[in-house]
Amino acid sequence: MLQTDIPAEFAAKMRELPELDAEALLKALSSEPCVGVRLNNRKMPAPDTLGYDLAESVTWCEDGYYLPQRPLFTLNPSLHAGGFYVQDPSSMIHQQVVGRIVAANGHVPMTLLDFCAAPGGKTTAMINALPDGSVAVANEYVPTRGKILRENLEKWGYPAVITTGAAASDYAGLPEMFDIIAVDAPCSGEGMMRKDEEARRQWTPRLVEECAALQRDILSNIVSTLRPGGYLIYSTCTFNPEEDELNSRFIRDELGLEPVSADSLGLSGIENVGRSLLPDVEALRFMPHLTRGEGLYLSVFRKPGKLLPYLENEGAPSPTDRHVPEKPKDKSKGKQKGKQERNTSFALTDEHRRRLDEWYAPDWDMQFEQNGNLITALPAMASRPLAILRQGGVRVTGAGLPAAELKGRDLIPDSRIVLSSAISPDAFPKVALTEEEALRYLRRDAIQLPEGTPKGYVAVTCNGLPLGLMKNIGNRANNLFPAPWRIRI
Repeated sequence: MLQTDIPAEFAAKMRELPELDAEALLKALSSEPCVGVRLNNRKMPAPDTLGYDLAESVTWCEDGYYLPQRPLFTLNPSLHAGGFYVQDPSSMIHQQVVGRIVAANGHVPMTLLDFCAAPGGKTTAMINALPDGSVAVANEYVPTRGKILRENLEKWGYPAVITTGAAASDYAGLPEMFDIIAVDAPCSGEGMMRKDEEARRQWTPRLVEECAALQRDILSNIVSTLRPGGYLIYSTCTFNPEEDELNSRFIRDELGLEPVSADSLGLSGIENVGRSLLPDVEALRFMPHLTRGEGLYLSVFRKPGKLLPYLENEGAPSPTDRHVPEKPKDKSKGKQKGKQERNTSFALTDEHRRRLDEWYAPDWDMQFEQNGNLITALPAMASRPLAILRQGGVRVTGAGLPAAELKGRDLIPDSRIVLSSAISPDAFPKVALTEEEALRYLRRDAIQLPEGTPKGYVAVTCNGLPLGLMKNIGNRANNLFPAPWRIRI
């Protein structure tokens, strides 16, 4: 039970809103929050392998489920394998919205920007709905949150993903390049008051005003990157009209986008979800006294025009376009200069690339990029959006997913490679671990592999999902699970 009272000014504001049962809302904000999980539909072999009771589904998300109580998720190996994501059920609506947009446009691959993406819940929900061949760009301005976003996307495993760490103004000069833009805007957090002490402590009318202004600034800067006929999904986790309906009016009246109703998208399972508080605004309101979830406001818009498939050279940067290189990381601290030069003097050879190609399913057409000693893999269809972002001066924090590391002339597979949905099923021999063994692996403890395990790199799995790599050297095996991801319980 939270210790901080609901702010009196907030309660008074809710009581002033039309068509809102404020007393029911305030009562709901003092109740226990629900718990939900959403499955990774490219990975999860069967829901019953998750180890939880998934009998009750989220009606607006085919991969979403309620749990009767909150377990200790850290002790479920499938979480670390990217098999599922812990998410507020209200936010799962993003998967269905993107799915209906994709269906309305013939299920062709699309380019998505999730602008305020960390920690990655909505990004992974929308990736669930994108067809293979699509490209997802996930932006997070705050570096610490950006690292969390990157980790969650690496575990989710969709290969055509790019992460950036940019302000909205950095995107303003880019061409029209996105079919879908999602802005889950930084907000006053009223919808978090049921489970977050800080959301109650920080709320003031001034915070609402500041957030509403910031939201309009973000929207104004990035709307120019939306392609004609493309879609903007605007959402917040707050209740007040200043950040919700009035900003939807701003998108419609000042930015010139056309509202899209839930009915025209054909959304299902939202019969008990609240609608807009203002009659002239199309929106959905997931309210904790009406639906099993936290607060979420969502409205969808479409840019006038017809959404056409990309031309081969459309939006591609020319050789004379400005290229702002990324600031190189200083890797010399604590290392001798000569040693650093020896470590970075080798480049990918044709033999390296042949080996890399063998690790991936051929239908993904992977390209490989070297950054220092780290090799990342990115599908070819993502190379043009990546080039446009870099040419436009947007800070790219990650392109594709980790693949390998060059140590001298040796190519060493990165343990995270097996989390990619593009990995070939025959890339590495597999060893199935029990849940107890899997937890020891996730703690980076020593694991004894079964007799007869092939020497070299092997993928360890649990409940049918790869967790990472080990190197079997015969009398022992090295645990290669990434040290920063190590669990400590």
